[in-house]
Order: sequence, then C-alpha cells, then structure tokens
Amino acid sequence: MPDEIRPRQPIPKNPDVASFMRRFGESAACVAHLREVRWGANLERFICPDCGHDRGWWLPTRGQVECRDCHHQTSPTAGTVFHGARVPLWKWYWAMYQEAYSKKGIAAMALAKQIHVCYQTAWTMLQKLREAMHQRCQRYLLQGLVEIDETYVGGKEPGRPGRGVEKKVPVAVAIELNKDGRPRRIALRGLKRADARSLTDFTTDHVAKGSCLRTDGWGGYASVAKAGYEHEVVVTGGGKKAVETLPWVHTFIGNLKRMILGTYHSVSPKHLDRYLAAFVYRANRRWMEAKLFDRLVVAAVSAKPLTFKDLTAGAK
Repeated sequence: MPDEIRPRQPIPKNPDVASFMRRFGESAACVAHLREVRWGANLERFICPDCGHDRGWWLPTRGQVECRDCHHQTSPTAGTVFHGARVPLWKWYWAMYQEAYSKKGIAAMALAKQIHVCYQTAWTMLQKLREAMHQRCQRYLLQGLVEIDETYVGGKEPGRPGRGVEKKVPVAVAIELNKDGRPRRIALRGLKRADARSLTDFTTDHVAKGSCLRTDGWGGYASVAKAGYEHEVVVTGGGKKAVETLPWVHTFIGNLKRMILGTYHSVSPKHLDRYLAAFVYRANRRWMEAKLFDRLVVAAVSAKPLTFKDLTAGAK
C-alpha cells in the first residue's frame, strides 16, 4: 500500500528507549523505584524479615531499610530475583524492559552484547526473570470453553510429523475462549510424553473443573475429560482443516514456534517451561502492554530467589 494512503497507526503507549533510559539509566534511580514498588513511597508496606516489626527508616548512604525495633537492615533486592546479584540494577531493568516489550523475547547473547556482560551472566538473568513469570502464571486457572491440543518443539525430523516424534519435546496448549469465541488467556507446559496421563495432569493444573474442553478426535482426550470436564470433540481431519476447526490454538502454536526459532533457535527441554512461561506471560497481558514492565517488576520482587546452581540443576 502506498505511503500516502496508508492508514495512520496508533502510537505505542509503552515507553520508548530514550525515555526509559532517562528514568532508569542509573542504578540509584532503579533502587529508589524498587524500594517504592516493594515497600511503598513511605515504607508503609515494610515488614522486617527478621522480627516482623512494621516500622523502619531509609538509610540513603547504605541503600537499605533499618528496622526501628531490632535494627536489622534490609536491601530492596533481598529475597527477590535480584538477591545477591553483582550486576548493576540498571542492567536488570534493561533486561526486564526487553522481556516485557519484545514480543518474541530476547536471547541471552543479544542481551550480553547490549549490557556488556558475559553470556552466562545474561543467561542467568533472563532465566531468573522467566522463572518469576513462570511463578506468576501458576496463579491462574482457565475456565469456560477451553481449546486443548498439543504440539512439538525442537529440530525437524524428516518423515516424522505429529505424535511420537522422539527428538522433539511435546507441549500441551490450552486456550480459554470468551463468549464471542475469541481468546482470553492461555496455558502451556512441556510434557515428558504426549499421553492421556500427562495431558490430564496438565489440564487439572491449569483448567478449572466443570469447564468445557474442545479437542480434536484423539482418543486420549476422552480420558482427560473424565477428570471433571465437559467434552466437545471436533473432527479436524488434520492439515488445513485442523487449523480451520481449532483456529486459535493453532494461531498461538504458530506464534510460539516462531518465537523459539526466530529468537532462540533451540531451547533445552530442562528449561523449556520458563521460555513457555515468558510467552504465556506476555500473551495473557497483551491488552495491557503499556503496563507490562511495571507488572514484571512486581513479579520479580515477589518471586523466590534462585541461584545459578539452582538453574543448572533444574531446581525451582
């Protein structure tokens, strides 16, 4: 379409890079912001982690809050995703900006180049943020009409499409639909195998009992429905017909695969659920894009701290 007749596009409401860096380009500004998010502007939400007292005062030279009762000093980063991190806080804020506003996320190598840290440091930072997203995603259940299907992520295997592919990782996909048949929220999880038991565990963890499951004709879903759900079977026929009959679940599957292939190229099965959680976190908050960064800061403050050893050992 020629430029002169192209419809005017709305200006994005999320902060541009220049305004973001003016606000959070120095760690002192990030510490002040984190303190306010965690404890309030006047420390009205402060609770001493040592004695439980609810009064304290700010020590600007130390960047910590001191309890008025036991005099224990607490950093705004203590007990959060940033706990014990040696990386300046402004670099963490930039990583959160990228994770919040990049629809396909950011690879560790790209972040490492942007903030001048080694690959391992960038990878650890992003995994901790994705774990915060993962913990947040576990708080919600889908309900009502829910489309469920499964897909596979990983390398291509010629002549081995569909279920039973050995080198690919199965991923369960659930999409909650509103009354107009449009998607509201989604849930994803990597599976050890695409069988009825694994899909039942996924469904009971992510879909409220009494909901209606809309699935294809695979027999395993009948067992899933017996766990307390209504069941609507749609005969898809495979190929393009499957996309037409279960359009939204295939739309999100396509977006997920483009994210993995386009940004990360490949994902380790051990850490797959964190990448899935980042995708789910952004997708479920797509109507509040301007607030994604602020919400991610809250998630990072609320999440349990992890170490590099925890991440590499697969602990959560």
